[in-house]
Amino acid sequence: MFNMKNTEQASAVYALLVASLFAFLSFYGTDAETYLFPRIIAVVLAILAIALFIKNSTSVESNRKSNGYFADIWPGLLVGFIFLLVMENLGFYVSSFAAFLAILLLYGKRDSRNVKALLKKSSISLVFMMILYFLFWQGLHVRTPTGLIF
Repeated sequence: MFNMKNTEQASAVYALLVASLFAFLSFYGTDAETYLFPRIIAVVLAILAIALFIKNSTSVESNRKSNGYFADIWPGLLVGFIFLLVMENLGFYVSSFAAFLAILLLYGKRDSRNVKALLKKSSISLVFMMILYFLFWQGLHVRTPTGLIF
């Protein structure tokens, strides 16, 4: 599709496409006050994607080649798909914890069989879930899908 010199460039292009779609959907025929948060996220994501693309275009060193790009990201895409499937039954916060922990286990540098590393990754996932709870439920007063626990 694109002839990118490394995976970071390909990631920047795909992130820019997603951000552009979200920005278009949040600006097209919607209430400005209701969609303020998604607009901010879409614009920030687009700016960061453009900055990443420019940084990697001007860089003389080529990081990983993009030949195996999809092989690197398909496990994360699978986790995201499973997250969307189970979110209604498990609840947003429980499924967010599980998805974030799965991403950390898949892409983490330390071996998952190391008990200390596993406890650290689980703790990070728990803190992430608590931040999501306080951001959405307490801060923004957004009702998230409930499930088994809350």
